[in-house]
Amino acid sequence: MASSADVQRHDGALHPRDDLSGWAKLTIVLIIGYTAMGKSFAYIGLPWISIYIGEIALAVFLLFGPKTSRGRWLRLSRRVPQLKRFEWLLLLFLLDGLLAASRGVLKGYPAFTALRDTAFNYYPLFVLLGVWVGLRDKRFLGKLPRVLALWAGCYGLAWVLLLNRLPWAIPGTDGRVGLFLGPYGGSAVALLGLLAFEPRLQSVWHLILLNVFVLLGSTSRADWVGLAVGVFVFALLMKSFKRLLMVGGLFLVLFGMMYATNLSIDAPTGRGAKLGARTSADEILARGIAPVNDNLAGRLAPSQDVDFAENTEEFRLIWWARIWEEVHNQMSSTLLGFGYGYPVGDLNPDIDPGTFIQTPHSDFFYALTFSGWLGVVIFFLLQLELFRLLRRSFMFTGQPFGLMCWAALLTMSFFEDFFEAPFGAIPFFLLVGAAIAPALLATRTKISGGMPAPVSLTPKVRTV
Repeated sequence: MASSADVQRHDGALHPRDDLSGWAKLTIVLIIGYTAMGKSFAYIGLPWISIYIGEIALAVFLLFGPKTSRGRWLRLSRRVPQLKRFEWLLLLFLLDGLLAASRGVLKGYPAFTALRDTAFNYYPLFVLLGVWVGLRDKRFLGKLPRVLALWAGCYGLAWVLLLNRLPWAIPGTDGRVGLFLGPYGGSAVALLGLLAFEPRLQSVWHLILLNVFVLLGSTSRADWVGLAVGVFVFALLMKSFKRLLMVGGLFLVLFGMMYATNLSIDAPTGRGAKLGARTSADEILARGIAPVNDNLAGRLAPSQDVDFAENTEEFRLIWWARIWEEVHNQMSSTLLGFGYGYPVGDLNPDIDPGTFIQTPHSDFFYALTFSGWLGVVIFFLLQLELFRLLRRSFMFTGQPFGLMCWAALLTMSFFEDFFEAPFGAIPFFLLVGAAIAPALLATRTKISGGMPAPVSLTPKVRTV
């Protein structure tokens, strides 16, 4: 495994020419904006010509990215040994996206749609921005959770109670996209960050309660599952059950207060809740149980609400089964998929024919539909390489947040649109990139058993 000397070899190149704090600020804005506000933030830009803030930020980074005394960071990153495997896999992923877009155009699918869908393949470029920010400030991730918890909690609370019901639309979208759309994993990421970084959880109990309420009130089961996976990873790595008991206790306190007071509010309709449904302790519990035991859920909540929650799962399972069958009908589609622009919504009998749907709400089936098993394999190899780098970073720093976040958000991606959407992919790759940075700087120190001991980052390269 490469040591920090591999990075230090470019010592002069790692000293920036100017103050690059602006890149850290941009990264914070992107992470908080996308996770706390979701699509509402994603549509900032020029929606009438389909140019949005994520693409603008990536173009600025690629064209005018950070400079060092030996050139731009993007050129220097290609000479960092620890990143070589990731960059080769990223290149393969980009080429696979171009192949899928070409196949889609040759089959007669709309060229604009085919090219737009390649975002699934180029969003991982944000890892390099995240790595740069992590190199510049090793405390970046530690400072993020409180800020994210405050923004995600305040916006999420306002959205759950009021904003989701306002009829206003984003200018330039012909009324199709609401101005205030739901949070997208912000509270889950904030809770994981507080769990991982805060030395005294008692000092942030109010932020935990606020984000727990938002997480429950937004009725997104994918967020619930993702948070559970992230917490499990924390317990597995840190064996710190006292902190888990405290966070779990706050969950129970809030849930108990909702039950005891019979608190019930209109359910937000932006992320899968039925129009006219209510959010209460019983409804939340029923929504979580419905896919597993609809009879028990029916005793907790009105039957129409339970049916809606259960039918949402059946809707997707039937769709995914049809995708699996159609993809494997021919060898070409099995290996290479149908190409970008393919009308995947036509495979769902519950969707009106001709209705354009970009994603099957699962990134495994997204890759399988458009890129076949070739795309699936490359996608998961890329994720495994990120896992390897995050594991190396954890072994040297003892900080589990990177692995917690990777596991939680990857889990969420199997149940909703994520890596093909900027509000899922961009914050994921920025967070993972920042968490990877210590793996490039740490010194490998042998201890008994051959495992590297956690060490602090090398002072010589603190000026990165």
